[in-house]
Amino acid sequence: MKKDDKVTKVTKDEKPDSSSLQSLSSLRSLALPAPMRSTESRFLRSTVAAYGSQLARVVIRIAGDLLLARLILPTRYGLFDLAFGIVLIAGIFRDLGLPYQLVRDERKPYGTVFLWTAGAGLALTLGLAAGAPLFAGLDPGLPAVLRVFALVVLLDGLAVVPKVFFERELEVGRLVLPEVLRGLAMATVSITLAVQHYGVWSLVAGQIAGAALFAGMLWLRAYGRMPLVFAPRLLPDLIRRSTTLFFIALMALPVPYVSRFVIGGVFPGAGGTFLLAQYGKAREWGFRLQELIQPAVSRVLYPALVAYRGERARFFGAYRIGTISILALETLAAYFLFFNTEIVLLQILIGPQWAAAVPILKILCFVPLTDPFSRLGGEVLKTEGEDRAWLVAVVLNFVSLVGFGILLTRALGVEGMAWAPYLLLGNQLLAWRIWRICGAEFWKLTRDLLFVYLLPLPLFLGVAWLCPAESWLRLGASVAVSLVAAAIYVGRFQRPFRAFFTSRGEEAA
Repeated sequence: MKKDDKVTKVTKDEKPDSSSLQSLSSLRSLALPAPMRSTESRFLRSTVAAYGSQLARVVIRIAGDLLLARLILPTRYGLFDLAFGIVLIAGIFRDLGLPYQLVRDERKPYGTVFLWTAGAGLALTLGLAAGAPLFAGLDPGLPAVLRVFALVVLLDGLAVVPKVFFERELEVGRLVLPEVLRGLAMATVSITLAVQHYGVWSLVAGQIAGAALFAGMLWLRAYGRMPLVFAPRLLPDLIRRSTTLFFIALMALPVPYVSRFVIGGVFPGAGGTFLLAQYGKAREWGFRLQELIQPAVSRVLYPALVAYRGERARFFGAYRIGTISILALETLAAYFLFFNTEIVLLQILIGPQWAAAVPILKILCFVPLTDPFSRLGGEVLKTEGEDRAWLVAVVLNFVSLVGFGILLTRALGVEGMAWAPYLLLGNQLLAWRIWRICGAEFWKLTRDLLFVYLLPLPLFLGVAWLCPAESWLRLGASVAVSLVAAAIYVGRFQRPFRAFFTSRGEEAA
């Protein structure tokens, strides 16, 4: 407005007519930002921060893994994978789904949830240390490792609540430095000890050092900002509300490690630990880009969807751009790995001692593309309150993975376990529920994903036809066609992405 513009004052004796009210309303809309502007701004900043944090951590982890894979024997990696899986499952029992409930609970009971996660973390740490001998059947060296590694359950429990606080407030930028320093501490400690031939203990010490540093830094940043009201009387209600979320986490989060337990059960002993390590390394690199993208998007998307529950156009828009951003990059990574597995894995990355992982990686690299709708579908179902539907889906996935995994591993060896993730039945149920929620938007997303999946195929087939296998020429050509496909993706999808962050209401659709 110009300085000489005048706004007619309405006195007590004057009754404003409809035209005056409309004028005042329009002036307010010009003077004040749209209510959703703040959410979109925080959503965008948090998304960029989450990507930056995840990228930095993955780069640090890749650099560390490249060195550690050459310093530590595969059998020691297999032992660490078993211990990590057990600690991960213990962490799920520590949380009982409360962090997910905390994001959507209007009471914001940060202090109450912290009392639980800290106390349960301590109890489970002591319980794992005392019960470690029970796991000796998987590997004779596992109990000794587990007694020390159990400390991570307590340390991660101390960090849960301040981490959720910053994510709920869409202030993920406050987590970037602690997360990056945690990755640096893990890599530095592990590499230093591995050079001195401490083997699996170097990995354990790195995890403990990183977890302790992360928890300390989060509390320094959250102190004085996060409301801490300790109300133990709220715990029964919180646990009741998060029960379904707990079972979802129990079925979904350990999935990467369930495969390792299946392999360890079918092939017990040192030989099984070697095979388990080869499978673990193949899965690690096959899902490396998923580790970069999905956590960065989902940690921001869930609180954003909660904020957009009353704005359906933006609700669907957030889910759409999140899904496309994940699958576009993962599609390029899958094609690139499939056509260059040997040279990437053995000559560039981790060395010839991991040659048995090559055929496994060729199978696994396309697995991330098999669940496009369920990738962020859990966040949609949580926001819509459809916890039970999500639980049924993850239970179906868990049962499918274990059942098909055992059958195929016994029939085909470790490669059979790599085929099992293609047969997860719960993904179909999740896709159906997303269709029921999104309606016509579901088919728009399907059309976009078909474009994403099929665009690189002729480009990479041309490279495979023109360039010899396992050659640096094919690797260079694959990089070139990946960049071409990425440029086409940007040209195709930049408009809806820009519209979401610059438009309002229905315009964003």
